[in-house]
Amino acid sequence: MKKNVLHIINALTPDGAENLLVNSLAAGGLQEYTNNVLVYFRGTSPIENRIDAAVKVICLDYKGIFDLPRALLKLRKIIKEHKIELVHSHLNPASFYTYLCCPPNVPQVHTMHTIYSMNTQTPRIKLYLEKVLYLTKKSCNLIFLTDYAKEDFLKSVSFKGRSFVLNNFIQDDYFKDTAKVYAADSCVLKIVAVGRLVKLKNFEYLLEAFSYLKDREIYLDIYGAGDIAGFEKQISATGIKVRMMGHSYELDKKFTNYDLFIMPSKYEGFGLALFEAMAAGVPAMASNIAPLKSIAKDNAIYFDLDNAEALATAIIQIFEKKTDINSLAKKAQGYAEKTVRRDIYIKKLLEIYGKL
Repeated sequence: MKKNVLHIINALTPDGAENLLVNSLAAGGLQEYTNNVLVYFRGTSPIENRIDAAVKVICLDYKGIFDLPRALLKLRKIIKEHKIELVHSHLNPASFYTYLCCPPNVPQVHTMHTIYSMNTQTPRIKLYLEKVLYLTKKSCNLIFLTDYAKEDFLKSVSFKGRSFVLNNFIQDDYFKDTAKVYAADSCVLKIVAVGRLVKLKNFEYLLEAFSYLKDREIYLDIYGAGDIAGFEKQISATGIKVRMMGHSYELDKKFTNYDLFIMPSKYEGFGLALFEAMAAGVPAMASNIAPLKSIAKDNAIYFDLDNAEALATAIIQIFEKKTDINSLAKKAQGYAEKTVRRDIYIKKLLEIYGKL
C-alpha cells in the first residue's frame, strides 16, 4: 500500500533544489510508489507545469513573518487532512518552519542542498534558528547530496539524528545524445555556462578570462537570470566574445550546440548544471573547489580562481587540440549515467523513506 508523503519547499522558482523536487514528481517519478502532496510557501514558475497531475500541489500564500502562524496552522491542517505519514522538506526556512508544526508521530526528513560552512546566502538569523530549532534535535533526519557535504556539516553542528547521503539527479532528457566530438579541423570553440547571475557563480571571472581571448575564435554564451544589463555593459565596453542568453527552460536542447561547458563557481552544493553537461556528453571545466571535485572526481578539467590568464591559456590549449576533451566527454557521460539517473535517485530515496 502506498504511503502518503508531503514534500515542502520555500518556492517553486527554477533553481537547483526546486528543480530536483519538481523532477522527482514529474511523470514516471515518485508518484508511482507514494501518494504525494507538494506544498510551497510562495513563488512559482513554469517548472510547476512539469509536476504530474497525480500530485496535489498547494501554495500556502505566505505573506511574511507576521503571516507565519496562519501558514503553519494551514500546513498542520494539510498534514492531518491528507493523513501524511512522512514529511520531506527542502531548504531553509522550510526546514524548521515545518518542524514547528509537524506532529511527533510523523517523521520529517530534510535535504541539505548546501555546503553548510560555505552558506553565505541564507541570513544568519535563519541559519541560527534552523540550527537551534531543528538541526540539533535527536528527531532530525537529514539527507546530504554528497559525502563531502555531510562531513562538512558534522564539523559545524552537534548532530544527534540520522543522516543519509543521496546524490542529486539529472532529467532523463539530458541523456539522449551521444558524447560530443570536437572535430580536429574545427576552427571555432563554443563554450556555455549556466547559472543565476549572482556573485557566488562568479561569471565576472569568465569575462576577465575572455579579455585574453579576443583574438581567437572562442565564444561564450551564459544562460541565467539576473542583472543581464550590467554584464552586457561590461561585454560591450571590452569587446569580448560573450553573449548573455537569459534564462532557459530547455537547456537539454541547447547543450549539444556547444563544444565545452564551464562552471567558475566560488561555491556549489552539488553543481547540478555541471552534471547536466556531463549527462549531455559535453566536456566540462570547473573551478577547483572541494565540493565540485569531491563529486565530479576526474571527470572534468579543473582551474583555479585566482588567475584568469591561466584559465584563458587552458581554454586555448583545448582550442588548439592540445588537450583532449573528446575522451573526457565520453568518460564523464558514462560516469553521469551511473550516478545521477532519476531511477537510481528514486530507488535510494524510497529506501530512506522505508528506514524512517
